[in-house]
Amino acid sequence: MSLLANLALKRPRNIEASTLGRDALAGTISAIVNIAYCISFSALIFQGSIAAGFPLGLAALIMGTVVTGVVVALTTTLVPADAGPDTPAVAVMSVLAATVAAGLAAKGASAETMVINVLVAISVSTFLTGALLFGVGALKLGQWLRFVPYPVIGGFLAASGWLLITGGVEVITGTNLTLSPSSWLPIVSMDFAPQIGVGLTFALFIVLLRRWMDDFLTLPIAFIVFVLAMDVILFGFVSDESARSVWFLKAVGALQLWWPIEAMVTHDIDWGVMARSSAEIGAVCGVTAISMLLDVSSLEVARQKSADLDKEFRTNGLANLLASILGGVAGNLSLNNSLLLQQAGAVTRLSGVSVAIVCGLVLFAGADIGSIVPKAILGGMLAYLGVMILIEALVRSPAQRSGTDLGLAIAIAIVICYFGYLLGVVIGVIGACLLFALSYSRIGVIRRHLTRYEFSSNVERSPEQTRLLHEEGKRVHVFWLSGFIFFGSSNGLFERIKRVIEEQKEKPVGYVVLDFSSVQGLDTSAVLSLVKLRNFCEEHKVALVFSGLSDTMRAAFESAGFFGATRPHQKFGTRNEAIEWCEDMLLMYHEVGDASTHSFESWLQQEFEGLIDFARIAPFMEHQVLDNGEYLFKQGEPSDSVVFQASGCVAITIIDEHGRPIRLRRMIGHTVVGEMGFYRHMPRTANVVAEEPTVVYRLTRDAFDRMQEEDPAAAAALHKLIIRLLSDRLEFANREISALL
Repeated sequence: MSLLANLALKRPRNIEASTLGRDALAGTISAIVNIAYCISFSALIFQGSIAAGFPLGLAALIMGTVVTGVVVALTTTLVPADAGPDTPAVAVMSVLAATVAAGLAAKGASAETMVINVLVAISVSTFLTGALLFGVGALKLGQWLRFVPYPVIGGFLAASGWLLITGGVEVITGTNLTLSPSSWLPIVSMDFAPQIGVGLTFALFIVLLRRWMDDFLTLPIAFIVFVLAMDVILFGFVSDESARSVWFLKAVGALQLWWPIEAMVTHDIDWGVMARSSAEIGAVCGVTAISMLLDVSSLEVARQKSADLDKEFRTNGLANLLASILGGVAGNLSLNNSLLLQQAGAVTRLSGVSVAIVCGLVLFAGADIGSIVPKAILGGMLAYLGVMILIEALVRSPAQRSGTDLGLAIAIAIVICYFGYLLGVVIGVIGACLLFALSYSRIGVIRRHLTRYEFSSNVERSPEQTRLLHEEGKRVHVFWLSGFIFFGSSNGLFERIKRVIEEQKEKPVGYVVLDFSSVQGLDTSAVLSLVKLRNFCEEHKVALVFSGLSDTMRAAFESAGFFGATRPHQKFGTRNEAIEWCEDMLLMYHEVGDASTHSFESWLQQEFEGLIDFARIAPFMEHQVLDNGEYLFKQGEPSDSVVFQASGCVAITIIDEHGRPIRLRRMIGHTVVGEMGFYRHMPRTANVVAEEPTVVYRLTRDAFDRMQEEDPAAAAALHKLIIRLLSDRLEFANREISALL
């Protein structure tokens, strides 16, 4: 085999080895950060009366990191990725632990019993979190979570950040911070001032370090530097054991695994206290789901790729179900750890597995980590993470662009911090919904408002009818409605129409057309507001005319008694039909029906201004009687004639791509049809069909040419008539267009 062939075979192996090395290094760096997080998180959860549970809690947190890290790394659609207990969820777990411990302390339970019950509560929340995430993914509901109002999410994150900050102080002082000012006195006490100072220095050092090096290196380097420096100082220069011990958590010995099922069988578990903590357990589930949604969405933006959200929910759910059985803490795909892996040079899924392997080695090696990591560093790390979350939630968030959203997010955070997550969620959702309703109601549902004077139906009527409808047009008001009509906007609709009716005195409003063709839906309160409008209109002798109602909306109005023999209100399929009915009612009221007071001959005589007699043009025209359904013109045929309509009604229709006829316009009474194609020598662009027995006079092109030769004055009069008719049509079309703009 040639040397070139050998090199060709060895190159892929070298590339794989290089990639494996990068993944292993990146995984090791991320594992150091994860372990530091777990130490801080365990100290946050297990403090005060349950501080003895720190080693078991740390083992559970690392186990959760191992299990969720392996499952997510091998299945995620956002490679490379890592997973583990997330900061907001851990903040809620600390509340859950405190609630369970307080409930058991009131019953005089021992510290061991409280620790085991807290761990069981965390395992239950982990199992339910897994079930929730898997259910959301299995039912393909992941996209629905994207509609969570941001003020609620921002409030969640801000509350979690604040709880981490106070948790950092509590880790150092060992006290519980409450609304009472006395609980904050240890912060200014000289007993803890040095440790708080070191913690703040550590947090500040991380911030400064970020200016000098890549973000992914700052936390592990700061953690290692401060741990080594503090250990050298405390173990090298502090000889008093008691003075040195206050800087560390109590010795916990080697880490030990625990098995939830075994604990439930062999220990006294107070399920009553567990049930009373259901709100906090539910909060763990909800916060984990929201945290995962935020992390996935943010990682999509950072990686500039789209994730399969439902798959992410399913796999994260399975990871949490497995972790709950093995004694791990709830976790999910982590934005920070995933970006850390990427910035550290990770390429493949093996990087996430490397994180889990390193964390597993620490877990099973049994190192007493708490005895070498000062509390000040743990507290400083928690405070740093809390501040970063607060900045992301309130300063860099979309809510910062809106004072109202920002205020709501801060209010939700305050409620969560001092009254619990459940109340905060309820108030947040209600507040966000009310703000949305208020904002949406300001938009209004009236897209356009015109009168019949400005906008007509597609029926062309006789000059007398057209003139009367023009004069009486302001008695018909047309409202185009759009969007979703609900309690916040329906009353505005009522007030607008009420104001129009009350202010129009000279020609009182007789008809109000409400076009629902662009309305997506309406709620019960909207129907009730329109019932109020109906009663007001009936009091003022105004008829409501509905158009474009869906089956659901029609049923709602019918059940509310809008239509019936005793009601003047009407419903139609289209807006044009509704306006046409209003026009017919106006004409009927003024006793101007389809039959004009003028005969066809006298109408022409009037249009010719008495200069030309009908008898002069009659010889050039063909008299024709059309039955109902008979075609006057057909689409596509030559335009070889112009037609004068003496009586009856014709419809102008076109055929759509599905072969269905669409009516564009109706022509009633005395008018001219087909003049556009006749003058332009273009084929017919539409069908013209009689909708009732119709009498017309047809003037062919040959006859018209003959008229121009034999009687030029009559031909000129016809030209003027058609020009005047087209000008009238153009004027009204311009008025409609101006009104619609």
